[in-house]
Amino acid sequence: MLPKAKRLNLSKDFKFVASGVKINTHNFKVMYKFKGEEEPLVGVAISKQNFKKAVDRNRAKRLCFEVLKKIYPSLKRGLNLVIMPRAQILQGSTDDLSLELGKINDIHKTD
Repeated sequence: MLPKAKRLNLSKDFKFVASGVKINTHNFKVMYKFKGEEEPLVGVAISKQNFKKAVDRNRAKRLCFEVLKKIYPSLKRGLNLVIMPRAQILQGSTDDLSLELGKINDIHKTD
């Protein structure tokens, strides 16, 4: 898990990011929006619709935060990022998931 200072915690922050750019991939729905020049902030939103069991929701959240730890140093300043994993994330490896999010990270660097 990332330190609290690097995470989005409030629902108003999640709503702010939801009004930004949305990207759909095989394992994730990613939303991001830039705000100021502060440290990048990330959040993970898990839906009961995609993950019926709490065990699966917790595992998906742990996988997401593990992947975010790997790519966090390369995130642009001022980036607010929300990741919503899809059910198939549970079958993926962290290396594959890191590559997928890394590609998204490369896309937004050109914005």
